[in-house]
Parts: sequence; structure tokens; C-alpha cells
Amino acid sequence: MRLPKRSSAPVAPDDDQLIRPWHQGAITPPRLLLALKAATACTIAWIVAPFMPGVVAQYPFYAPLGALSVMYPTLLGSMRTGIQTIAGLAIGMALALVILLTDLNTVITLFIVIVIGTVLAGVRKLGAGADYIPMTALFVLVIGGPNADDYSIGYLVQMTTGAAIGLAVHLLIAPPVDIRSASLELGRVEKLMVHYLRDVAREVRTPGSTSRRDWMEVNQQVTEMTMEVRGVVMESATGMKGNPRMLLPNNKNQDPGLARLIRVEYVGFYMRNLTDVLRRLFASDGSHMVVPAEVSKELERALRAVAEVMRVAWRVDTASLQALTTALTIVPLNLDDDEKDEVALLARRARARIADLSDQLEKLEIRNTWDHWWLVSVSTDLERILQTVTAHGASNPPPPPRRGRARTLPFPRPVRFRG
Repeated sequence: MRLPKRSSAPVAPDDDQLIRPWHQGAITPPRLLLALKAATACTIAWIVAPFMPGVVAQYPFYAPLGALSVMYPTLLGSMRTGIQTIAGLAIGMALALVILLTDLNTVITLFIVIVIGTVLAGVRKLGAGADYIPMTALFVLVIGGPNADDYSIGYLVQMTTGAAIGLAVHLLIAPPVDIRSASLELGRVEKLMVHYLRDVAREVRTPGSTSRRDWMEVNQQVTEMTMEVRGVVMESATGMKGNPRMLLPNNKNQDPGLARLIRVEYVGFYMRNLTDVLRRLFASDGSHMVVPAEVSKELERALRAVAEVMRVAWRVDTASLQALTTALTIVPLNLDDDEKDEVALLARRARARIADLSDQLEKLEIRNTWDHWWLVSVSTDLERILQTVTAHGASNPPPPPRRGRARTLPFPRPVRFRG
């Protein structure tokens, strides 16, 4: 169903306001600190490089490159990248030196080295160092030439020295433990989902009343935002590993939000399925639903009730989308006792609404049609959302099987309700 872009009815602000500016992730305190540490490490490496012994001192420009190659936002990522980079350099140099022993033509040698180096770069375990294999082999052949041995030694030692300096600077000025960014990103997605489900309820009540784009596009937006948030949360979790700042009393028992992320991903999956089914219950022009009015009324109530549970459980401030960055500056991951009681009360009310919807479905004269089973699927998704939000994930045990002889469900007939 395609929803109209404009309407005279009042609507909530568009979720596009939840999309961050392109430059917001680049101008942050952790990123600025990383830039300063990278500049410091490269400067120290450039100063130290000329004092290396023997032929190694002839290639000082590789030391800053080694320092820069290990500058990642997290300590664990920097150490892993440093090891992978050195491994990639060693493999590339060994490949070039072995090929040089064949005394083949330069063109043929270059061709063979690039082919083998590119194939070896496909080894996933080498990570960031994989790209250095063909590049290093090429440098040894083209730049090293007749002095390939000396060049390889100088290249490898200077890169290793620069990487060691970079890791030392990174360790001495440990990156901050940043869980605020993950909390803010999770809050953005949670806010989007609450407003999205409310608009779905409004559209069910009055088709064509919202100013949303097609639900498929909004689902794609939710998916992209969830993937982006997963990257931020995983980066925060990785930044906590091996970080000396975690030894401080204030940073102990910090939660990067992994459990919260899983809940958001499950809810997003159920909402995509729910809206995809609801799209099939509208007329082709989107002017009305092809289900009885009593069913659409109970469906709208159930959607609003579940959205209210999500709002309270996730502490979403629906007063203003523009206040997101200030209202969610520090978002506790746990609810207090009063808030848990409120969530439990709202969840009971929402389940009552879902039960009313199920009762209306049981009263339908025409059953076992595609429309009927689609509505059953919607009520199931709403119950799953409630379980995920209130029980902290989809790890609930399945309900016990019903006793008695199993009945064979008839195949749904392609009969539609009359609007």
C-alpha cells in the first residue's frame, strides 16, 4: 500500500529527523583523541626512524606509515591490526624474494607476483594485513629492484618499529570507555520504532491519514539503522576489552548494550513482518481496509497498546523528536521497581487487547482464508513484541503443547472480506 505524502490531519514529526548528519560521527571527542594520538605516534616514529642501524635507516618514511596503520579506535583492534599488518608484509616480501630467485623477465615476474599476492589476499584470517601482500610484493620488485634484500629488511623493520610506537602511544593514552554513543544510537532506533508502530495504528484506524512513505521504505530504514547501531554497540564492547580504563571503579560492570541491541533487533524483525502482512489487508488504492470494522477497531487498539508498552519500557520521550540528543544523554539500561510495575500493568492491558482481537477473529463468519490467517499472524507478532520488550529477549520457553488429537488445518481459500 502506498500512503499519501501529504495530509491535512496532524501527524508526528517525520522520522527522517532521526537520521544523523553525515559529519556527526567524525567530529566526536573519541575521534579527535584518536587523531591526536595518530599524529603523535607518527611524529615520534619519524624522529626515531633515522637512528635505526644499518640499511634500515635509509627507509625512514615507512615508520610513520606503520604507526598510522595500527591506529584504530580500540586497543584490541589496534593490536589485532598490527599483527595482521606485519604478517601481510612478511608474506608479501617472502613471495617477491622467492619469485626473484627464478631470474624470469621483469614483466613476467610482476605478473606472477600480483596474481599470487591477490589470491593470498583472500585469506580472511589475515584481516587488514591481507591488502598488504600484493602491495608489498609490488614494492619489493619495483622499488627494491636489485637491492630487494636490503629494501625488504628496511621496509619490514621500519613498519614494525612504527607499529610498536603506535601501540605504545595507544596504550599510554587509552581510549575512553564510550557506552554513551551506543546508548544514544539504541535510543534513536527505539524512538523510531515507537513512532512507527503508532503511525501504523493511526493508519489502521483512518487509512490515508498519515504522511508516511511506503511501509516497505520505512522497514528498510529501520533495518539500516539497526545495522548501524549494531556496529556502534560492537565497537563499544570491543573497546572495553583490554582497556586499562576498565580497571577504574567507575567503569566496572559497564554494559555496552548487547542485550538491549538483541531486543531491538527482534522487535524490528517482528515489526517488519507485521507491517508487511498489514499491507495486504488494504485495498489497492489504500482508501480502506478489506476487513470488518470491528476487527480493524480491535487491531488499532492492540497496536496502540503495544506501542505504549514499548514507549514506557524503553523510556522514549515522545514529546519532541528534536530533544533526542539531550533527553537520551545518559540512558540507564535497567528500570526501577516502579517502572517495572508500570510496564507489567501496560503489558497486561496490551495482552487483553490482543485477546479481544483474537476473539473478534474467532467470531468471523468466513474463516480459513488468507485474510484471516494474516490477521492471526499480526496478533502473534504483537504478542512476540510484548514478550521481547517485557521479558528481555526472545529466550522465553515455548508454550507447552496442547493435549488431544492434533487437527489438520484446511488450506486457506483465496476469499477476501468485503469492505
